[in-house]
Amino acid sequence: MELKNTPFPVLLGLAHRLAERKFMQIIDQLKLDLTFDQFMVLMPIWKKEGINQQQVVEGCGKDKTSVTRIITTLENKNLLVRIKDSTDGRLNNIHLTKKGKKIIDKVNPVMQETRKYIKKNINEDDFNIARSVMIQLIEELDSKNG
Repeated sequence: MELKNTPFPVLLGLAHRLAERKFMQIIDQLKLDLTFDQFMVLMPIWKKEGINQQQVVEGCGKDKTSVTRIITTLENKNLLVRIKDSTDGRLNNIHLTKKGKKIIDKVNPVMQETRKYIKKNINEDDFNIARSVMIQLIEELDSKNG
């Protein structure tokens, strides 16, 4: 595939889809009932148990409607529970169940393997530059929405 003259936004989308495909191949090998988007929602909850839904939205970079739908799906799979906040009844705090924690324990090594796979032929300096540029791009695009 010739990528030299491919527009940057197309490259971003392609890189995302290929990384997601690699992740899903490994998930399928583990026979886990989990999508990439579901994993993206589970991660901020795993990192900070008991966060509210808005914090999940901010932590995974997905829109509120998608996160709500995914949380409901994950709740139906018994991977997480929503518990009313003790100080603000309008908020739900989200916690992983034992089953959810077991899934994360299985998936984390998969994510590490996927990251290694992605980086295997890229030297560390180039990878850090690419990451820095992506952060700048995201911050610039995000600031235009605010």
